[in-house]
Formats: sequence, C-alpha cells, structure tokens
Amino acid sequence: MKLRFKQFIWRIWQQMHPLQIVIFALLSWFASFVALRSIGLWLVSVTQDSVVLTGTTKSFIDLFGYGRYDKLLNSPWLIMLKYLGMTGVALVFFIFFYWLFKQNLLRKQLRQINEAILQDQPMEQDSLIPEIVQLEESIEKMRVHQAELIEQEQEAQQAKNDLITNVSHDLRTPLTSILGYLSYIHEDRYRDEVELRHYTELVYGKAQRLHKLIDDLFDYTRLESTEFQIKEDTLDMVELLRQLVSEYERSAAEKEVRIVEMYAVENLKVMGDGMQIMRLFENLFSNALRYGASGKKIDISAKKEAGMAIIEVSNYGAEIPAGDLPQLFDRFYKVDKNRTTTGTGLGLAIAKSIVERHGGQVFATSRKGKTTFTVKLPVTES
Repeated sequence: MKLRFKQFIWRIWQQMHPLQIVIFALLSWFASFVALRSIGLWLVSVTQDSVVLTGTTKSFIDLFGYGRYDKLLNSPWLIMLKYLGMTGVALVFFIFFYWLFKQNLLRKQLRQINEAILQDQPMEQDSLIPEIVQLEESIEKMRVHQAELIEQEQEAQQAKNDLITNVSHDLRTPLTSILGYLSYIHEDRYRDEVELRHYTELVYGKAQRLHKLIDDLFDYTRLESTEFQIKEDTLDMVELLRQLVSEYERSAAEKEVRIVEMYAVENLKVMGDGMQIMRLFENLFSNALRYGASGKKIDISAKKEAGMAIIEVSNYGAEIPAGDLPQLFDRFYKVDKNRTTTGTGLGLAIAKSIVERHGGQVFATSRKGKTTFTVKLPVTES
C-alpha cells in the first residue's frame, strides 16, 4: 500500500508541472472547505429542526455545564479531527481533479500517437504517461512485427522466383539436349547404327538426369512442407551405415576409392524415419564419391557425445573455399558454377531438411585437403 502511494505521488510529479500541482492542491482544499462547511451547516439545520437532537444537546449542557460543552467543541482533538477530515476530503478532490487532468492528457496524447502513425514517425516517450507508453510500445512492436512479416513475405516470394528460375534452367538444359539428339534421330541425320546407338545412349543419360532432378525437387518440396510427417522408428545407425557402405563398395571400387569405417560405439540408436535417414546418407556418400574420388579414400565414423549421435563422412581432394561452406546446403548451390553435367544442386539441401526434421544439425568443414560432412542426431536410450 505504501509502495503504491509512493508510485502514485511519483507519477503525479512526473506528469504535472509544479504550478499545476499547487493550483490543484488549493482548489482541492477550497472545495473540501466548501463541502465540509455545507455539510456542517446542514447538520446544524438538522439539529435545530430535530426535537431529539436539541433535547440531547440541552441535557448534556444541563448535566455537564456549558463551559465543558464549549471546551469539548474547541478541544485540540476535535479540531485535529476536523482538519484531518478536511485533508482527506481535499485528497479525494485532488484525485478527482487529477483524474480529469489525466483523461484530458490521455486524449491529447492519443491524438499525437494517431498523427505519428499517419506520418509514420516515432514518438518521444519522455512526455508520455505510463498507459500511453505501454500503448506506444505495443504499437511499435506491431510495427516491427509487420515489417518482419513483410520482409519474410518478400524473401519467400524471392525464394519462389529463384526456385522457378533455377528449376526452369536445370530442366531446360537436359531437355534441350534430349530434343537436339532426338531431332538427329527423327530426321535420320546419323551415319550408321553405331552413331544412332551413341545418340540413344546420350538421350537416355539426359533423361535419367532429368528424372533425378524431378525426383529431388519433389522430395525437397515435400520435406519443406509443414504437412509432411516423418515416421518415428528406432534406428541402429552403425548397422545402417554398414549397410550403405556395402551398397556403395562397388561404385567406390570402380573409381578406385577405399571406404574406411571407424565406429567408436556398436550401439548407436536414434528415433527417426528409416527411409529419410537412408536418403540423407546416400546423398552424403554420393557427394563424397562424386567430388572426392581423386583422394582415393572416404572415411566413415560414428560416435556418441553429449546425447547426440555424431556421424562424419570425409573425402579427400580439392578443398572447398571457406566462402562457399555456409552456402553448401542451399538449394541449387554448386561450388563449381560451370559444373552442369553432374548433380542436381538439391542433394545437400535435401540432406539438411532431413536432419532438421529429425531435430539434428549438419555442417561441413574443409581444410588441409580433407572435406568432412558432420551429422548430429539425438540418440534414444530405448
């Protein structure tokens, strides 16, 4: 109660000029004097008109004497009580006058805020009352939130435009080649069956790349959708990695690449969608074979640390520039801008989406001829 009274006094001191406080205090005191005087005269009138009250007063005088009656009326305690009553009534009047002042100030500052909003200008909060300050802060938060929503909408629109542009370009490239080779075949512009076979194989290869791009695009769009639900199965990551290594051994052998497995644990289980996790590491394995074949070795390691399964896929060869590392997982991003015949530019973006949907992280490092993709997934004890 005492704290609230101090806050009230401090609020008055902040919002009102000292001269206004003095004028309000004088008006409140005068109003209380008039009010109490009027009440006193009314009580005297009621007393004189009342036979009971008049008889009671006469009986008191006859019993104790007029001197004691007069002394009681002019006693310090009664006078102090009278002034305390006047002070209390004056305080009530002061609060009433302050309320009227505050309402007027509130309307004035609301008009100022309205003008500031129309002119899209911020307001100085030093002269604002606390209620208006809270309102101004709420409006400012709404402004910032609206600006963020507009920026997000612009980014989403730009991302959509970029996606359409990149997809159109990547679809057009193999499709143009397919149509070109098919025109040779259709118009019989080949010398012999050997050249016809060559054109047919080129068309088949381009068609496969086109099919892979469409599949990757579909998978990426599905993973980015909030409606897509992943399964929650218990997966043994070491067993899954060994299975993938056995599947990629033939491809690695054809490129004379050796796969080295290093598992610090044998029981490394995570909760997740087996098909999606498999797709994640297929993309990382394919990426390592495609761009690290010159190093002749791929390292696969797995360990458990701080409640996370940490799997690393490393290849050796040309380093990835530091400036390209943060963008590796962006869709359609390629370190070599001239490389258009291999990869869809969506593999690592799909890998990132899968990891994030499972509550994990994926990042890449590249130094001293070694490029490592690290995947972190929450482990389960079940």
